[in-house]
Amino acid sequence: MTEIDYYLVDVFTSLKYGGNQLAVFVDFENKVSAENMLKIARELNFPEITFIKKNHNNEKFDVRIFTPEYEVPFAGHPSLGTAFIISKYLLPKPKENITLNLKHSNISIYLSSINDVDNSDFVMEQAEPEFITTFKHQEIAEGLNLELDVLNIQKPIEEITTGLPYIIIPVINLEKINQIALDSRKVVAFLTQKKKYKTNSISGLTTSLFFVTEQTFEKSNNFNTRMFCIENENLIEDAATGSANGCLLAYLLKNKSSEISAIVEQGFQMERKSYIHLDGKLKNNKYTLKIGGQVVELSKGKWKV
Repeated sequence: MTEIDYYLVDVFTSLKYGGNQLAVFVDFENKVSAENMLKIARELNFPEITFIKKNHNNEKFDVRIFTPEYEVPFAGHPSLGTAFIISKYLLPKPKENITLNLKHSNISIYLSSINDVDNSDFVMEQAEPEFITTFKHQEIAEGLNLELDVLNIQKPIEEITTGLPYIIIPVINLEKINQIALDSRKVVAFLTQKKKYKTNSISGLTTSLFFVTEQTFEKSNNFNTRMFCIENENLIEDAATGSANGCLLAYLLKNKSSEISAIVEQGFQMERKSYIHLDGKLKNNKYTLKIGGQVVELSKGKWKV
């Protein structure tokens, strides 16, 4: 029986069993079809898994990303976790930067320490953001069955994408963000009405919800966030979302300051503490969006194809 190598890591954490889970498969011989890649994603039921399909002279790597629902053109924590595995196991020696060829765009990943991959920060530069839609606060409150006082009405609500679309929803404080409890049927109905659901969106992707507040559990952090998405008609909360934080960084550069350096805590409400570093600039209408964090290796093995 054919076998391929795989690795399990946690991303956006320095500790095992924190951050966001990821499985990385090495499939240079293209032994796994798209159909079976999706089946493996459903079997593991992680937020995402990746398949490294081709090595271009140790400079660029073709990578495909799957959720248990479908293939996605880009995702944050899978990009960083895949770069970690490439740096540690697939290169003769680690490099300061590598490029992942993803469906949406090519993503550059930078290492803070090539001499200590296990303790290095992995930093991605995301694509230029697209600001899609602005929502009224009452519209979001009614659509998601939230009390209006949950929302920070002084700040705009915007849908943004750097490869995956998110609605950035500012929340008034930590108490309110902790109390958020959404109904999957209500969320699906809202997204469908707004043509943001996979069945009727222009991209064929479902827009996800990213709640953010400036109150935090830990004083050293700048923002607390929660990300909710619909997957196979079920509401899922994500422990650490690099793509959503890239959209948040774009939002902050547009609405708060032309230079941002911040630490986001996510997954705290799920008891999977995650730390996402944001570093960005807006200059001459060009956005520089850098999202980083650490990666922890858990396990490796062989997968029977």
